Amino acid sequence: MAPRSKLVESILDNWPAKIIALGLAVVVVLFNNLARVSERTFSVPLTLRVDESLVPGEEFQNRVRVRIRGDESQIFNVSEDDLTAVADFTRHTAEGVFRAPIEIVRRGSALESGALEISVEPLHVTVSLAEKLVRSVEVVPSITGFPPAGYELRDYRVLPTAVTIEGPSSAVADVVQVLTEEIALAGRTRDFTESVRLRRPHPLVDLPGGLIVEFRALIAESVVQRSFDPVAITLLDLDPSLVVAGPLPNGALRVQGRQLDLDAIAP
Repeated sequence: MAPRSKLVESILDNWPAKIIALGLAVVVVLFNNLARVSERTFSVPLTLRVDESLVPGEEFQNRVRVRIRGDESQIFNVSEDDLTAVADFTRHTAEGVFRAPIEIVRRGSALESGALEISVEPLHVTVSLAEKLVRSVEVVPSITGFPPAGYELRDYRVLPTAVTIEGPSSAVADVVQVLTEEIALAGRTRDFTESVRLRRPHPLVDLPGGLIVEFRALIAESVVQRSFDPVAITLLDLDPSLVVAGPLPNGALRVQGRQLDLDAIAP
């Protein structure tokens, strides 16, 4: 029992000072841990999961604020692409207004850093769901300007010529065509092919086949007809035994050819 008594005596000896030292040590440890804790905020897109027969019937808040908190060495390895906000409405199969919680799905660095504290704002989203309508519509290029003088747009093609659109019937029913972004012809003197983006006809209308189409243009030199009137008539190689009895009448010419060549002819 003697050794144990000595151990207890040594612990209790000057115990106020030992308690203070222990408290200071705990404070130092907590302070060091807090010093390493940092916070970052992201704005990430909100993805809705809905039944295949439904789509959002009205515009909704499509981005949410995500806050991550944790060790500084971990949170700065996380990017916006490592976090996805999801709201699940798949249990609803009829039109209506519904509310669902927003969940954060981790991937990449966010998945590897398991000790992160993640919160989202807002916590819920309310969405109006409507019946989905799918249809095919024509693609129409938005051509602006003209080639330089002497050249013309001889022909063009858009591939594909039609695309599939889908969305709420209220937004899709009246859409008969989808326009491309502007295609400028200024300065074009040769055939060209380029990829152009499609303009979504309505914020709630999607193009499941993608937003890129191909535009092909045939640029050719302009062929024109031009009249020259009056034109003076001159006799060449007239037989010496003949003379002109009176003044010659003026004539008129109609010429067809490249515009650049005809523009170079003085009237």
